Amino acid sequence: EIAQCLVGSEMCIRDRYNSFYNSPAWKQLRAEKWVSADGLCEMCREKGIVRKADEIHHIVPIEDDWSKRLDFDNLIALCKDCHNAQHERISPLKKFLQEFDGETK
Repeated sequence: EIAQCLVGSEMCIRDRYNSFYNSPAWKQLRAEKWVSADGLCEMCREKGIVRKADEIHHIVPIEDDWSKRLDFDNLIALCKDCHNAQHERISPLKKFLQEFDGETK
């Protein structure tokens, strides 16, 4: 059964992103970026740290500008830590330690 979707509904948005991230065009571009970054985190490399990349990240999020989804210059190879920092994610352990130490972030 084909589910009907309303424009802007959460289901349609999720389907749109899933279709994009599974598309041959994205997989090819992601592979090209991976090779150009030598499989290393570009943010760490700027700091003189050599760390393998885990993700290819959109600098301008595609939810902010869909037209940049296949823009090579809008991509950056990141390790897990740098990727989480870009999304302001924090591990439960790090959050606990920060709260324990009285830090706010």
